[in-house]
Amino acid sequence: MPLKKSGDPERCKLCGECLHQCPELELDLGRAKEEKAGINRGEISKSVSRSCTGCFNCDFYCPNQANPCETIVDYWWKGYQNQGLIARAKYFLPLERNNFRSYVLERLPEDEANLIAQWGSEGKCEQFIYPGCNVCAVPYLTMTELLPKIPIRGGLSWCCGEMIYRMGLYDLFEEQGEQMRNRFREMGAKEVLMMCTAGTVIFSRVLPEKFGINFEVKFKPLLQYLWEEMESGRIKVVRKLGLTATIQDSCYSKFLGTEYLELPRKILERIGVTVKEMPRSKEKMVCCGIGAGFSFESGYHPYYLSKSTLKRVSEAKGTGAEVVCAYCAGCVQMLSVGKLFYPGAPEIYHLLELVQIAAGEEPKRRIRERAKLFFQGVLLNQAPTLLSRKRFFPELI
Repeated sequence: MPLKKSGDPERCKLCGECLHQCPELELDLGRAKEEKAGINRGEISKSVSRSCTGCFNCDFYCPNQANPCETIVDYWWKGYQNQGLIARAKYFLPLERNNFRSYVLERLPEDEANLIAQWGSEGKCEQFIYPGCNVCAVPYLTMTELLPKIPIRGGLSWCCGEMIYRMGLYDLFEEQGEQMRNRFREMGAKEVLMMCTAGTVIFSRVLPEKFGINFEVKFKPLLQYLWEEMESGRIKVVRKLGLTATIQDSCYSKFLGTEYLELPRKILERIGVTVKEMPRSKEKMVCCGIGAGFSFESGYHPYYLSKSTLKRVSEAKGTGAEVVCAYCAGCVQMLSVGKLFYPGAPEIYHLLELVQIAAGEEPKRRIRERAKLFFQGVLLNQAPTLLSRKRFFPELI
């Protein structure tokens, strides 16, 4: 079904600011106006469509609430409806039976595999931690005393659907949203601690506001929880880290406002980390690299994924920071795969790991091995499909 609040070209005044300010496209104002005029007519140039990561930054730059990003994603949706997806995209769809995350889950060490097995319970549970499907691929992040003593509930089938939403697969996204709403209702969920910023926005904003799928649940982001625990003294800083870090912001953080964007920076300051910002950060943030695969033209081509990820790793290195800090587990994974092929790149940390160190804990730090598994899975499962021109119409498993 179409979005209840989708792209609205009729509100566009052709100022061009959306594509001009876009940190991915960075078009000069004249070309931005021309491209936007074409987009309004449904005539999107392949270069613009392929380069778009569906990050919604342009919606924030539009002074007329014309939702230019949704106009582009609506175009992708129509393309998928008419032609289906290119074969190589199948391995990256998060709700396919065999995908880039399931490959990793099948090869987890025993302690992490045991955690995943426990998380799958759908019994009554009013209060729990929702890891999100990205954390399911790195469950060692939850091996900490910093998280509250409540159950963790999740799995790959519990995906919020943010990737398929940004791709424009609206029918699958709506179906997955309804499944998750029903699952939470049957569990009696009331308060959920969200380890995933994307999931927070999808459940609390996108599904209710754009699809009419409402959750009667209080969702608290991990960043908010960590800051409150530090402010109250329940999380004690016993060691100032004395590091410099640059921050990879989540594409969804801007939906939660300026105050939310400042939370990781305040937390890092509290634990003795000096932030060196990348040129494209905060409201100008860009995707870690996975978004380069979302467009109808890209279809998760490894060239575009690699190019985007390595460019982001290069930007991080250019700051001179000792580490890259992300608060999205998916960003940690993408940048860590990029680091495998970028000598001298900074170490990649999840924010939770840095807080662990400051609180006197020793995080597991298994990301290098996990990055190798992600890359290995792509080579074995996606590479054989790269020359195929076959298309398919995805369904939820």
